[in-house]
Amino acid sequence: MESIPFDYLWIVGAAVILVALGAIHTFRLNVRLRRTAQELQREVNERHRTENRLAEHEARLRQIIDTEPECVKLQNLEGRLLEMNPAGLALLDANKPQQIIGTSVYQMVAPEFREAYRDLTRRVFDGESGVLEFQIVSLKGRRRWMETHAAPLLDADGAIVALLGITRDITPRKLAEDGVRLHYRELARAARINTMGEMASGLAHELNQPLAAIANYANGCLRHLNSNACTPDELTSPLESISSQANRAAEIIQGLRHFVNKDPPKQSLEDLNRILHSVILIARPEINLHHVQLHLDLEPELPCIEVQPIQLEQVLLNLIRNAVEAMDETPPSLRHLVIRTSSESHKVFLDVQDTGPGMPSHVLLRVFEPFFTTKETGMGMGLPISRSIIEGHGGELNVQSDTKDVGLSIQITLPTVTHPMHQHLQALKADSPTPPNENK
Repeated sequence: MESIPFDYLWIVGAAVILVALGAIHTFRLNVRLRRTAQELQREVNERHRTENRLAEHEARLRQIIDTEPECVKLQNLEGRLLEMNPAGLALLDANKPQQIIGTSVYQMVAPEFREAYRDLTRRVFDGESGVLEFQIVSLKGRRRWMETHAAPLLDADGAIVALLGITRDITPRKLAEDGVRLHYRELARAARINTMGEMASGLAHELNQPLAAIANYANGCLRHLNSNACTPDELTSPLESISSQANRAAEIIQGLRHFVNKDPPKQSLEDLNRILHSVILIARPEINLHHVQLHLDLEPELPCIEVQPIQLEQVLLNLIRNAVEAMDETPPSLRHLVIRTSSESHKVFLDVQDTGPGMPSHVLLRVFEPFFTTKETGMGMGLPISRSIIEGHGGELNVQSDTKDVGLSIQITLPTVTHPMHQHLQALKADSPTPPNENK
């Protein structure tokens, strides 16, 4: 038997080894491929699950937005509406989205509020959030009050792509507020008329003086004329006195008529000192009747304030009358009423200080409670109404009692405004015949 050559055996062995190695490699490759296929399948399945979850979330979010009772909208920087839910369409009296989507929001915003809405839009696209109350005009011409809360909508990279606004109809609330304001104005006017009734005695006395003087001067002129014992020049002085006293009476009556009138609907730029002098004209009879010495320390050239003058007059008159009545138990020689005005840091200040008995701390804590009063015949509404008026003008009203229980001080703080009319008001004040400081 012939032996197999060694080279042949080596080649066969090498081939067997190579085949084995190839089989092993193929096996490993198949394992990796199976694993890769399984991982890919898992990723595909996870992606499908994620897409399904996203679709469910989107559908749920869409359902929430569609059923949201308040308007939800998206708009771009120029105001073009990108999307709006059914509640928003209903507010605008739209029957289908095509009537609104793609149009400008400024077609619906009332003209007087468009600039404020543009400013809000600019701030949102600068990255801020904001709230705005404004009116819209619907497709059917109806006006509604709206309150919108606007915030920037960001994409995946953090860029602002739209304004997201949630808007609610606040028309019923606004109508209710208007009703409350109207009721308040009527209540305030009733309080002013009641104040005039309480001051009737002093006012009658004050009016009686110029009327009596007019009668005396007129009778004297008639006697001189009937006796033919005077020249026309001699009648000049008494006739001027008649005119002066008539003007004095007319000013008092005009001030009373102005004070009991209904509040004007709008605020105006005013000078606090001028308003104070108007109030003193009305309060002077009661001040004199109670033998109170009035001292005015008024800062000239006060900055303007934006107020409803009649309302502020009501507050000042109430504070002055309270101070005068508080000194009834004080000896007449010690009855001093000091009123000061000043300004600082865009604010004006008015301080009314008396020399009455003051108030204990537990009473001071309750003076602004409605119907709380220390007077036997008081209603307890003067100070609460006064504080409401001042706070309605953006100011503050505070009461302080002297540490020695002698005297009470009431401070009013009001914000000032910068306006071209300020120079005109200052010019009027300079021409006013009433001196800025008075001690009587």
